[in-house]
Amino acid sequence: MDHPAHMPAAAAPVFRECSECGYLSSEPAFADTATACPLCHRTDGERRAFPPDRQRRLDERIRAYHVQGEWEIVVILGAALLEALLEDILDRIMAAHGADIAVRGTVLDNVRAIGTRIGRLFPQLTGTEFEDAADKLGYRDFPKRWRELRSQRNAFIHDTPYRDIQEGLDKDIAAETLALLDQAYELFVSLNNEFVADALKGRKRKSDLTPTPHMGAADEDPPGTVAP
Repeated sequence: MDHPAHMPAAAAPVFRECSECGYLSSEPAFADTATACPLCHRTDGERRAFPPDRQRRLDERIRAYHVQGEWEIVVILGAALLEALLEDILDRIMAAHGADIAVRGTVLDNVRAIGTRIGRLFPQLTGTEFEDAADKLGYRDFPKRWRELRSQRNAFIHDTPYRDIQEGLDKDIAAETLALLDQAYELFVSLNNEFVADALKGRKRKSDLTPTPHMGAADEDPPGTVAP
């Protein structure tokens, strides 16, 4: 690894969501609905937690496996959770622009490959490349590092003649997985606030964004979703 060693967080961060515009904040005071949303200024409605319980439980298991030195499990489950977080933000962006559950489900079911979701679906929905959005938000190297992690995970799982074989997933790769996971929460919340909350600001929400029908997918079928 050519970047500084990362000290994993003890747990996933807790964000709260404005029930009106979908804005997410980690500020403790924001959990109280008496605190006005800084985006839409509403002071009513439920402030639900993000990430949701299923993803939080999976995150807890991943961190427990890291403490136990189960590097391969950390990488496989961590990569699956990263993909679930991406699926959720794509779902939320579509919902913010008025797509109903049936349309969102159809799109995500038809675009399963993570590379396609990042390289084609995200730009189609937002008008900007994922790499450019991450760079703008202060996570310039995140897309490249995530791509490398997926490649290492896939090379370990798939024994095919066209792919290099990864004999093992070691401590360094597991540490990188947790570093990406810790960054992903902040990055995806920032993407939400730019492409979801900002789109909903000043107009009535057309759908309930939390929870989406896809939240917890990695928890229910963690290692099975293996896409390039």
